[in-house]
Order: sequence, then C-alpha cells, then structure tokens
Amino acid sequence: MFDLAWRTIRARRGGFVAAFVALFFGAAVITASGVLLESGLRSGVTAERYAAAQVVVGGKQEFDGTEGPSTSFAERVPVPGDAVERIARVPGVAAAVPDRSVEVNLLSRPRSVPVYAHGWSSARLAPFTLTAGRQPEAPDEAVLDPGSGLSIGDTVTVTVGAVPSDFRVVGLASAPSLRRQSAVFVTDETAARLSGQIAAVGVLTEPGADPAAVADRITAELGLVSYTGREIGDAEFLDIGQARGFLTVLSASLIGTVAMIVLFVVASTLGLSIQQRRRELAVLRAIAATPRQIHRMIGAEVLLVSVTGAVLGCLPGFAVAGLLRDAFAGIGVLPPDFELAFSPAPAAVALILCVLGGWAAGYFAARRLAREKPVDALVEAAVEPPRLGTVRRTCGFVLLAAGAVAGTVVPMLVPGIGGLGGAAGSVLLLMVGTALLGPYLMRLATAVAAPVLRRGRISGHLAVANSNANARRLSAAVVPLALAVAMAAVQLFTLTTSQAASAEQARAGVTADFVLSGGSAGLSPEIAETVRGMPAVRSALPVVRSQVLVEYPMFDQIEVESFAAQGIEPEHTASTMDLAVTAGSLGELRGDTVALSTTAAGTAGAEVGDTVRVYLGDGTERDLRVVAVYANGLGFGDVTTPRDLLARHTETGFDDAILVSGGDEAALRALAQRYPGLSVLDRPAFAAGQGDQQSATNLVANGLLLLYLVIAVVNTLVMATGARAREFAMLRLIGTSRRHVRRMMTLEAGVVVGAATVIGTAVAAVPLVGISLATTGQALPTVDPLLYGAIVLVTAVIGFCSIGFAARSAMRGRPVDAVGSGA
Repeated sequence: MFDLAWRTIRARRGGFVAAFVALFFGAAVITASGVLLESGLRSGVTAERYAAAQVVVGGKQEFDGTEGPSTSFAERVPVPGDAVERIARVPGVAAAVPDRSVEVNLLSRPRSVPVYAHGWSSARLAPFTLTAGRQPEAPDEAVLDPGSGLSIGDTVTVTVGAVPSDFRVVGLASAPSLRRQSAVFVTDETAARLSGQIAAVGVLTEPGADPAAVADRITAELGLVSYTGREIGDAEFLDIGQARGFLTVLSASLIGTVAMIVLFVVASTLGLSIQQRRRELAVLRAIAATPRQIHRMIGAEVLLVSVTGAVLGCLPGFAVAGLLRDAFAGIGVLPPDFELAFSPAPAAVALILCVLGGWAAGYFAARRLAREKPVDALVEAAVEPPRLGTVRRTCGFVLLAAGAVAGTVVPMLVPGIGGLGGAAGSVLLLMVGTALLGPYLMRLATAVAAPVLRRGRISGHLAVANSNANARRLSAAVVPLALAVAMAAVQLFTLTTSQAASAEQARAGVTADFVLSGGSAGLSPEIAETVRGMPAVRSALPVVRSQVLVEYPMFDQIEVESFAAQGIEPEHTASTMDLAVTAGSLGELRGDTVALSTTAAGTAGAEVGDTVRVYLGDGTERDLRVVAVYANGLGFGDVTTPRDLLARHTETGFDDAILVSGGDEAALRALAQRYPGLSVLDRPAFAAGQGDQQSATNLVANGLLLLYLVIAVVNTLVMATGARAREFAMLRLIGTSRRHVRRMMTLEAGVVVGAATVIGTAVAAVPLVGISLATTGQALPTVDPLLYGAIVLVTAVIGFCSIGFAARSAMRGRPVDAVGSGA
C-alpha cells in the first residue's frame, strides 16, 4: 500500500505539495511554541556576581498557591536579617555572606548596563579581585570596576533615588565576567544604609561538602529557597525568574491555540486535496475497491506526507523560537540575553501532533467518499452536493451562537478578567462555526455579488456559475483568509482600544501641572518634601508603582490575578489625580485599605466594605478593606493602596513619579541640578502603559500565527486554483478565450477577497465589542481606519495575486493536453 501511495503522490504533486507545505510550517510553529514553553520551565542565564558561591539562599520568588502555573512576585523577596547567622551554623557551610544591593547612577560617565552598589564583604562571591588600591573603610569611600574610567583618589558622585553623594575612589576591582551589570562597592554599613534589606546570602561550602546536600539542609532548617549550579543565576537576576514565569504562562496558552489552528489548516488543506480527487476515488469504488482499501490508501498517502513535512518542519522551528525570543526582548518582556533551552521534546510533540492531525483529517475527508455507493460517488464527483450534512449544520450554528454569547453577553454578565477571557476566546468558536458553514456563506456571498458580477457578461456569468457550483472548494480558500483577517483585526484593534482608553484616562485623570520622574532608579521620598516647599506649589503627590496579586474565587477553588498597582497619599490627590471614583472614597485610603478599579473589583467579586486578600510585590500577604472603586484603571493601574503600604514592600521604597500641582516649570527643571537624574515630563507620559506592553506581547505571539495563516492561505488558494487546469482547458476548447478565463478568475478572486473580508470583519467585531465592554465599559472599540484599510489591502493582494498566479500557471499548456491528462 505504501508503494501505491508513493506513486500516487508523485503523480499528483500539486495537491500533496500543498499539504506538505501546511504540515512543514505547522510543525515549525508548534516546535517554536514548545521551545518557548520548555525555556520557561528550565532556562536561565549564568551567574555573575555569585559565580564563586556554591549555594545562594533567597526568598521564595514564586506564588504557587493555586492549581495553575506559579506566578512570580514583581519585587525581590528579602531574606530575614537573622537568617545569615542561622545559615552559617548549618553543617557544611564555611561562610554565609549577605548581599545588599541597590541600583545607583554614576555621574562620571554613561553606562550601557545598570550599576548596583554592594557591601565590600560580598565582593568575594564573584569573586572581585583588587587590581589597585584597597578596600573601602570609611562611609565616603568606594571601590569601582576598571571600566568606570576613574583612578584612585578621584571623587565620584553616586545618586541613589536621584539624591547625590560623593565618594572617594580608594580601589579598583575586577571580576571574571560582568555582562549584565556594573558594580560599586562601599562599606557594609553604608550598603545597609542605602538598602535596608538583604537581597540574598551567598554560601561558601567547606571543602568536600556536597552543595546540593548543604542546600537541602538550609531549606529544611530555614524554609528559604536554596539555589545551586545554574539555578544561581535565577537568584542573582530577578528578571530571569520573571521571564521564565512569563514564558511558561504565555506558551502554555499559546501552544493550545497554535496546535488548534495548525490542525485546522492541515485538515482544511488535506480535505481539499482529497476532495479534488473525487473523480479518481469514485472510479476506484466503481471498479470494486472496498471502503477499507480506500481508507488504507489515503491513510498511507497522508502518513508519508505528514511524516516528511513534520520532520523537515521541526528543524526551522528551533530558529523560529530564537526569532520570537528576540521579538519579546525587543518589546521589553524578556531580557536580551535570555537563553533558550533546546531538546528534542518540542520537535517530538510537533511530529506527533502533525501526524495524528493529518491522519485524522485524511480519515474524515475520505470517510464520506469511501462509504458512498459507487454510482452516487461518480455523480458527486462531477457536481458538488448542494446540501450540508445535518450534524455539520447543527454544529456550525451552535458554535456561532456560542461564540456570539461568549463575545457579547459574557462580558456584560461576568465582570473583570472572566468577561475579558470569554470575549477573547469567542473568536475561535466563531471561526470553527464559520468553517463548518462555509459553503452556505459562500453561496450567500455569491448571491449578493451576482448582480454586479453579471455585468461582466461572459466572464461574470461564468464566475457566478462556478462560485455557486463549487461553494465547498471556495469556502476552503475563504475560511483561512477570513481567519487571518479576524485575528489581525482583533489583535490590532484590541491594542488601539486599550491605548486610546489608557491615553484618555491619563489625560483626564492627571490633573497635575507637571510630572517628575527619576527613571528606573526612582526618586527618594525627600524629593517630594522638597517640592512641597517650593514657591507656588499647591500639592505634590508621590506615586509608587508595583505589581500585586489579588485572590479571587473561580468555581470551587481560589485563583490569583496580577494587577498593576500604585501607592499614593490620598490627601494630595485633590489637584493632582482623578481616578474617577464610582463608589466609596479615596479619603479613607489609609492603613490596611485598598481601592480597586472596576476590572479588579469585578474579578475579585468585591464591593466597598469587603475584604480582599492581596499579595504585595515582595509576596507579603495582606487582607485589605476595599474603600473605593474607580473607573480609570487602564491609565493608573487596577489596584491603589496607601503609599507607605506599597513602598515598604518594594526593593527600594522610592517613588516612581511625583505629580505636581502649581509651581514654576523652570524652577522644577532646575531641581535636576540638585537631584541628578530627575526629569520633568508631560502629563500623558504618566500613563501606566501596562496594557500597551501586554497588547504588544499578544501582537508578537499571534504574529507568528498570522504569518502561518498567510502562508496557509496562499498555499490553499494556489492549490485550489491550480487544480482547475482541466476546467480552464474545457472552457477554452468550447470557445472561451484566455482573456475571458483570466477575467473570470479575477472576478472569482474578488468574491473570495470580499467574502473573506466581510466574514473576517464580522467575526472580529464580536470579540472586539466584548473586549471593549470588559476594558472600557463602552461597546464600540477604537478602530483605526488606516489599519483596517491596511488589513483589507493585504487581504486583496494575497487573494488576487495567489489566484491570478495559479490561474496563469494552469493555462500555460495546450488545452487538449490538459483535458487529456485528466488534471
């Protein structure tokens, strides 16, 4: 049977090449998604400052109190102060070295990497070796790395939270490799003053001691997390653990969608390929081939194509994963040096999924043809059956109804993240329903376009007749194109809707005249007090930003959701910030209280007076009483707490911005002389931007799917059109000119493009309305006409070029040869 299958593939390359292309790129996409998932589970970077430590002890950075994937805390979880002595007493520990770390700015020269200040005792963890001078001994002495460009005896200005301090350089020290950071060493007492918390404890083990065994003893004794080997990089670089958590969650959700769409496209392509062989299969049935033999033959063909395409497609999938890593790094959600983890597992999963998907598609496509009577099969080989099966029709209408309910009704009934998830997921239900009812929709599209098409006389009448007679074939080409239109529209206009709402909320909500920022290093609390003492300043509101986890019930279990949070002093909001409070009052925001956006309140199922459990940035669990609900969550963050409460649970306790009402702009800008690194921003620059980054992440992740869909659409259109060489030849033999045929195909291409655009737009409109309701409370999303025009233009280019190229290729030979070949 495999010999017969191989000869069939060689004789009918066109249809099988199309299936091969779909499987090849499908395997690449699934492999890339699998590599990202595996990297989220076990990848990282090599330790730098902790390279000499055999064990590093840190706080537990992940929340794993739910059934789903663990979630990383936004801030570094500190090590208790008494842990150092307790670690030192654990058997096998030669020395326990605490590391205090705080980001600083050196005014000597710009740096391309962050600079952190540490106590000198932690230098041995790299190890840093003095190349000149001595260690710091006085509070105003420092040791720098040779790349600073300074010499012993020079004075360097170091700013912490934009507050400057002068240090005298007393030594230069270098480490084997520092790629991600630069270091400044001060006395341990000065480091403790600059940073009130211990970031980690480096452990040097006794000679002959097993680091893994020592780590286990430390964890059992203290309940902290002990890192060894390559895991030490996670303890040193907080962003690596967060990146891994991001990849795990993203890939786990992406890989299911990727697999579904890939299998959908593969099934559509193989189904069309087998459908084009109805005449051949009908003849085989007529000469006594049994249904079992038909299934075995098609199964062997599909197996050969699936295995070949999937095996070859897995290899470039690893390169695609690298491109995705670079794209995520470009938008700031992954560190640029994040290393991917490679193994055969993603390729094996891709191979299995593609082969099983191909086999299932071949089985169901051949099932109807194999079980029909030979005479009926020959009749349907010439003319498509006019009706769809009852089960197919029922499933199609049910899925369309379910998608409409999930996209529009659920966001109105289910508040918060639940409604948003229902709206976002409705697009897949709608697309599968559309695929099942594709022939009906194509006949409807043809009926609508028929009056216009018939104006083309011969070509127009032929286009209408062909479109009606071959609705199944056309729907196989239209559905992937419509899916691409829908996905592009949902992703782009979700972003524009979020951006427009965020910008509007920030514009209306920031009532201050000026916004002061200190960049990633933040602003010391003393700056807000200084600003309040300036002439004509009516109010100065310091704002601390972080991420928190909020518990909420989900069926019979408890889940957590991450929200952007801000800490403020409510007494200074009157002339600086308007959160559009809809219930309660910000005046009561003090102590263990919280204000929630409508999205966060809806997710948690909380109202004013209720208590919600919140895990602050460093993992501290607090039960907070809700005192207000507000509407401007996109512009300011979904959780608002008292400033001191949030600041105590960040790494530095510094402010991210200060909103100033009144005052003189020139005087505020002059503060940069006193506080280097401080800048005066425009009011819209204060927008939180969390939604924008999330939308950009979705664009990158789904951009891969869109590219695959474009390839699949071109593939399907070329295959469907190229298989009509015999039809074109017959038309030319009965007197139709080549020009008439080309014009007929141009009109058919117009029907395909028009139908795909309308169907894709209708499918996208449902989730977009739901997403807009869930995020902004408004039913109408923000649609950029230029972006929508670009989607339509790209759709038209793909449709017309693919069909036109394939039609020209199909008419290259002599009509008599094409008819005789039976193509």
